[in-house]
Amino acid sequence: MIFNREIIIGSRSSTLARKQTEIFVSKLKKVGVNKVKTLLIKSKGDNVGYTEFKRLGGKGLFTKEIDDLVISKKIDFAVHSAKDIPAYIDNRLEIGAYLKREDVRDVLITKDLDINNIHELPQNSTLGTSSPRRVAYIKMLKPDIKVVSLRGNITSRIAKVEKGKVFSIIIAKAGINRLKIKNLNINIRPISLSKILPSPGQGAIAIVYKKNNLLNKKLLKQIDNLDTRIALSAERALIKKINGDCFTPLAALAKIKRNQINIKAKLFSNSGDKYVDEEIIGPVNSANKVGKQCAINLLKYLC
Repeated sequence: MIFNREIIIGSRSSTLARKQTEIFVSKLKKVGVNKVKTLLIKSKGDNVGYTEFKRLGGKGLFTKEIDDLVISKKIDFAVHSAKDIPAYIDNRLEIGAYLKREDVRDVLITKDLDINNIHELPQNSTLGTSSPRRVAYIKMLKPDIKVVSLRGNITSRIAKVEKGKVFSIIIAKAGINRLKIKNLNINIRPISLSKILPSPGQGAIAIVYKKNNLLNKKLLKQIDNLDTRIALSAERALIKKINGDCFTPLAALAKIKRNQINIKAKLFSNSGDKYVDEEIIGPVNSANKVGKQCAINLLKYLC
């Protein structure tokens, strides 16, 4: 299929968002799209501090302005990190494609090159993150650590470590990989999934389009990664049932093996002092049901 008309894409303006858009554009070109224009948008989530971010509702602040442009037909597609998309989106929109998922793990970053894991962090040292999931895990794994609220893009957070503003940070490995960050002056250590599970959707790029645009739907279907879609459908079904948002201390990861899907999840209480683990296995064609059942079990044991 050759697309002669110009395709307009909307994305956040951060370095990582631009890189994710480049990945999407390269996929479009492989299926015959020759004319592409990108609009970079500074989202409300990028412009407010953590307190205001929380007061205004969090996660949707990274996606709303761009999604509104899709609804108003000013752009064809919105490029999002899947973990930033709220559980429920506008019913005029649809996630038309997921690109192949990157490494889902978190990474620990310090200046101390001898540190191999969280347990080796100095007692009472500072760790920067604003993720309730990561805060809850740190409280469980190494409660002496002093967590410092820290937001911003990847490079600005790494700079906080380099300048000694915080001793360590935890961020997603997918961003490190996509930006090809290799800094010999800092220590980047992947965290085992047996220690910390990711946020639902972590590592995946999602493309949103206006539901009634059948031509765009057909185009996205050509680049949709089926394994990622199935895994994310289970994870998103879980957060919908839990009614979770970016302030919910929830971790989840779905994996496909042959014709089965396995989802592991951990839900913390809001205080972080209680948690419950769950693992559900079911048929691939029932991914939504598997994710929903996992959520039901989590809520039953924690509430």
